[in-house]
Amino acid sequence: MRRLVLTAALLLLAACGEKAGVINGASKEAAEQSIADLTATLPPEKQADFQAAIDMGWPLSAIAGKTPDEVIALARAKLIAELRDVTLPALQAKVPEAETALENAKKNDTVARKFLNALPLYSPEFTWRPAADGSASPFFTFNLKNESSEAIQTIVFNLKIGAGKGAKPWIDERFTFKFVEAVTTGETKFVYVTPDLTKPGNADALESRVKPDGGYAYEIDFIRVEDLNGRAIMDDEGVPKAEAALQAAKDAVAAAEAKLKRLESGGPLTP
Repeated sequence: MRRLVLTAALLLLAACGEKAGVINGASKEAAEQSIADLTATLPPEKQADFQAAIDMGWPLSAIAGKTPDEVIALARAKLIAELRDVTLPALQAKVPEAETALENAKKNDTVARKFLNALPLYSPEFTWRPAADGSASPFFTFNLKNESSEAIQTIVFNLKIGAGKGAKPWIDERFTFKFVEAVTTGETKFVYVTPDLTKPGNADALESRVKPDGGYAYEIDFIRVEDLNGRAIMDDEGVPKAEAALQAAKDAVAAAEAKLKRLESGGPLTP
């Protein structure tokens, strides 16, 4: 009987000697349970940091036997190193790239105006085509002549059709039209589009079924023209896109710098 009691006492001493307040590395299940138990003892703000640190994914050997504060410190050091050595340099490199892209877009914008003059449009026509079921659908066509030195595969344009200058258009929609075969220098090809009556800009389209006195007024605004390889020969949205990309690059650098500063000053792992 004395021997049994002594053995039980030894087991109790061994259990009492186990380090408290740390992650149990005996097994995956034990680690998960100890993490849950430790999390419950932490104040809310530290719970969030501890969970964020654990969620970064560590081999059990890296966190076994560590306190929540030690795991958070481990995560903080890793995040700071990644920001300094990888993330920030990569983001900073994108800023001059975006600046160059903006400069090129501005140069191309000047050339684009001249390019559009080499794409005269002929014979615009708007009709409502009847269907067998008695319904009708709008249909717009025109001819495009390529007087430029570039082969044209795709055009993107905004079409407005109305009763006259100053009147609200019945049709106001953006179209992308890809030629089956590229329009080479000197060629004239047919362009046809069917306005989508569900588009917001075409809410009053049905009113256009009655041709106005003096005929329809057309406004065709070219937005983008692409060559055989999808390269933009002309992009009216090139400058705004490049400006937005540059600002996004700068914002990304600023956000990374702010995160690094927060981590280095001992702030929370997550804002």
